[in-house]
Amino acid sequence: MAKRIGAPAAAWFACATSLVLLTLVAYGVDAAQRADARVLARFSAHEDSLGGIAGGIAHLADPLPLAALLIGACIIALLRGRPFDALAALAVVAGANVTTQVLKVLLAHPRYQPVLGPEQLGPIAFPSGHATAAASIAIAYLFVVPRGARPATALLGAGFAAAVGLSIVVLSWHYPSDVLGGYLVAAGWGFAMLALTRAWRRPSRRSSPTPPGWQASRGSRPSPPVSPSGSA
Repeated sequence: MAKRIGAPAAAWFACATSLVLLTLVAYGVDAAQRADARVLARFSAHEDSLGGIAGGIAHLADPLPLAALLIGACIIALLRGRPFDALAALAVVAGANVTTQVLKVLLAHPRYQPVLGPEQLGPIAFPSGHATAAASIAIAYLFVVPRGARPATALLGAGFAAAVGLSIVVLSWHYPSDVLGGYLVAAGWGFAMLALTRAWRRPSRRSSPTPPGWQASRGSRPSPPVSPSGSA
C-alpha cells in the first residue's frame, strides 16, 4: 500500500519542484527568456495561415466546453457505479484550474522581448489557463474510464493537450513556458488525486492474510488450529 501511494506522491513532488524551477527560469534567466520569445515568434509567424484552425482548437479549452467535457466524465463514472472517481475527476479539473488562476495573478510580471516587436504578451500569462484546462480534463478522463480503455484515453488526451498548447502559441496567447507550466499544474493535481484515491480505497480482501490453521471452505466451519502434539 505504501508503494502504491508513494509513487504518485513522489510524482506530485516532482511536478511541484519542476514548476518552481520553471518559474525561476522563465522569469529570471535572460537566455531562457530570449529562447522562449524566439520559439513564440517562430510559431506565431504561421498565425495567418493556421490561425483559424488554431483558434478552433484553442477554444475547446474555454470554460463552457471544459464544463461539458467534465460533465461527460462524471456521467461515465456514475454509470459505472464509481461516484468517488467522479469526485476525483471534478477535483482534478477544479483544483488545477483554480491553482493556475491564482498563480497567474501572483506571478503577474511584464516580460518584454524585443524580438516580438509590438506584439508583446500581457503580464498575466504564467501558467497558461488553456493548457491547464486541456491537460486537466485529459487526466480527469483517466480516472473514470475502464482500465482497458486507459491507454487509448491517455493517447487521445495527450494529443488534445498538445494540440491546445501548440495552438495558443501559434495565436501568440502564451509563451511556450506558460504552456509547460499549465501542464505541470494539471499533472500535479492528477498525481495528488491518484495518491488520495489509492489511500482511500481499502485493500482487496483476497490480499488479507488468513490465520494459520483456519482454512475455511465455502459452506463449512473453519477448523481450529492443530497443536504440535496432534491434539486439538
